[in-house]
Amino acid sequence: FSFINIMGLSIGMTACLLVFMYVRFETSYDNFHSKSDRIYRIVTDIKTPTETINASGPSWAVAPHITEFPEVESAVRVMGDLVLIKKDNIKFNEPETLWADPDFFNTFSFPLVKGDSNTALSEPLSVVMSETIAKKYFGEEDPMGKTIFLFGDSQPATITGIMKDFPGNSQIKGNVVISMTTITKKFNAGLDDQWSNYSPFAYVLLKPGTDAKAFEKKLTSFLEKWSGKEMKQSQMFVTLFLEPLKDVYLKSS
Repeated sequence: FSFINIMGLSIGMTACLLVFMYVRFETSYDNFHSKSDRIYRIVTDIKTPTETINASGPSWAVAPHITEFPEVESAVRVMGDLVLIKKDNIKFNEPETLWADPDFFNTFSFPLVKGDSNTALSEPLSVVMSETIAKKYFGEEDPMGKTIFLFGDSQPATITGIMKDFPGNSQIKGNVVISMTTITKKFNAGLDDQWSNYSPFAYVLLKPGTDAKAFEKKLTSFLEKWSGKEMKQSQMFVTLFLEPLKDVYLKSS
């Protein structure tokens, strides 16, 4: 009886410890960002005459134009993709590839080991790799300034930064980050002004002391200013909301 009691107690304590560790990890998502209390994901409700669509992200034009508000420190679009990357005879499909705006590394706390966070994603065809991915393609060679090819042999791109591997408790997953300007300036110029084209996630970093709820109320007139005529013509009413970064993972999981 003593053996059974001791074994039962041990199993119970182990189970409780494992559950505690799991819950602690799940609730720690995105807490490592130094500015997490000021970062919000922009989400969208689209109402048409027949339905309401809950879009994960706003239109392409929202992030570039929302910086007109003095309350906004930065705004970035982030879009996941699978991209074929080639370097000499080494070629892999990289499933955790991100396209991101220039302020990505100044908004989120993903440290760069090499490169300048202010300029690493500013030019088209700029690429930042994690330490693990950089070693896969370059071994012990310094990757900075070297050329790789995206989409097979299609697009030559330059390594402008090396970042630490993303933490496991990040809801943004990425091993390779490519400059969003590659899309908006090279592949599809004009996306920055498209208000009815929805695809990337968008995040906004508010300045210290900003009341997020009060700022959110200004977004209705913001959309009316830039796309009010377009919304009326298409009989579509769009509403923007701010979702705290720390709530994004728990809501989506």
